[in-house]
Amino acid sequence: MGIEIERNRAVLLNKISKAGFALNDLALYLDTHPTDVNALRYYEYYQKKHDEFTNEYESKYGPLTRKITNNSGKWTWYEGPWPWEREYNEEI
Repeated sequence: MGIEIERNRAVLLNKISKAGFALNDLALYLDTHPTDVNALRYYEYYQKKHDEFTNEYESKYGPLTRKITNNSGKWTWYEGPWPWEREYNEEI
Protein backbone atom coordinates (compact mmCIF):
# COMPACT_ATOMS: atom_id res chain seq x y z
CA MET A 1 0.00 0.00 0.00
CA GLY A 2 1.35 3.44 -0.90
CA ILE A 3 2.53 5.88 1.71
CA GLU A 4 -0.19 8.42 0.88
CA ILE A 5 -2.94 5.80 1.09
CA GLU A 6 -1.55 4.53 4.37
CA ARG A 7 -1.38 8.08 5.73
CA ASN A 8 -5.00 8.72 4.71
CA ARG A 9 -6.07 5.46 6.36
CA ALA A 10 -4.29 6.43 9.59
CA VAL A 11 -5.87 9.90 9.57
CA LEU A 12 -9.31 8.38 9.12
CA LEU A 13 -8.74 5.88 11.95
CA ASN A 14 -7.67 8.77 14.15
CA LYS A 15 -10.89 10.66 13.36
CA ILE A 16 -12.94 7.56 14.18
CA SER A 17 -11.08 7.17 17.45
CA LYS A 18 -11.58 10.81 18.47
CA ALA A 19 -15.29 10.76 17.61
CA GLY A 20 -15.69 7.47 19.51
CA PHE A 21 -13.95 8.93 22.55
CA ALA A 22 -16.25 11.97 22.47
CA LEU A 23 -19.28 9.66 22.22
CA ASN A 24 -18.18 7.60 25.22
CA ASP A 25 -17.43 10.67 27.27
CA LEU A 26 -20.73 12.32 26.38
CA ALA A 27 -22.64 9.11 27.12
CA LEU A 28 -21.16 9.03 30.62
CA TYR A 29 -22.09 12.67 31.14
CA LEU A 30 -25.62 12.14 29.80
CA ASP A 31 -26.08 9.21 32.19
CA THR A 32 -25.93 11.72 35.05
CA HIS A 33 -27.33 14.76 33.20
CA PRO A 34 -30.08 13.35 30.96
CA THR A 35 -31.83 16.68 30.45
CA ASP A 36 -28.80 18.60 29.18
CA VAL A 37 -29.97 19.51 25.68
CA ASN A 38 -26.60 20.89 24.59
CA ALA A 39 -24.81 17.68 25.56
CA LEU A 40 -27.41 15.67 23.66
CA ARG A 41 -26.83 17.82 20.58
CA TYR A 42 -23.08 17.23 20.86
CA TYR A 43 -23.74 13.50 21.20
CA GLU A 44 -25.87 13.49 18.07
CA TYR A 45 -23.24 15.50 16.18
CA TYR A 46 -20.42 13.13 17.13
CA GLN A 47 -22.57 10.10 16.39
CA LYS A 48 -23.15 11.42 12.88
CA LYS A 49 -19.44 12.15 12.41
CA HIS A 50 -18.44 8.73 13.78
CA ASP A 51 -20.86 7.05 11.36
CA GLU A 52 -19.55 9.12 8.43
CA PHE A 53 -15.91 8.37 9.22
CA THR A 54 -16.62 4.68 9.80
CA ASN A 55 -18.58 4.35 6.57
CA GLU A 56 -15.81 6.08 4.63
CA TYR A 57 -13.13 3.88 6.20
CA GLU A 58 -15.04 0.67 5.57
CA SER A 59 -15.81 1.57 1.96
CA LYS A 60 -12.10 2.19 1.29
CA TYR A 61 -10.24 -0.23 3.56
CA GLY A 62 -12.64 -2.91 4.81
CA PRO A 63 -14.68 -3.59 7.94
CA LEU A 64 -13.74 -2.35 11.40
CA THR A 65 -16.21 -4.60 13.20
CA ARG A 66 -18.08 -7.84 12.61
CA LYS A 67 -21.39 -6.00 12.23
CA ILE A 68 -20.65 -5.29 8.59
CA THR A 69 -22.49 -7.53 6.20
CA ASN A 70 -21.88 -7.88 2.53
CA ASN A 71 -23.51 -9.43 -0.49
CA SER A 72 -20.69 -11.81 -1.34
CA GLY A 73 -22.48 -14.84 0.11
CA LYS A 74 -19.58 -15.68 2.43
CA TRP A 75 -18.12 -14.58 5.75
CA THR A 76 -15.37 -12.07 4.98
CA TRP A 77 -14.58 -10.64 8.42
CA TYR A 78 -11.49 -12.82 8.81
CA GLU A 79 -9.93 -11.58 5.58
CA GLY A 80 -7.10 -9.22 6.44
CA PRO A 81 -5.20 -7.35 7.07
CA TRP A 82 -7.14 -6.05 10.05
CA PRO A 83 -6.82 -2.34 10.91
CA TRP A 84 -4.26 -2.92 13.67
CA GLU A 85 -2.15 -5.34 11.64
CA ARG A 86 -0.97 -2.86 9.02
CA GLU A 87 0.23 -0.02 11.16
CA TYR A 88 2.22 -1.85 13.82
CA ASN A 89 3.41 -5.09 12.26
CA GLU A 90 5.37 -3.40 9.49
CA GLU A 91 8.08 -2.49 12.00
CA ILE A 92 8.41 -5.97 13.48
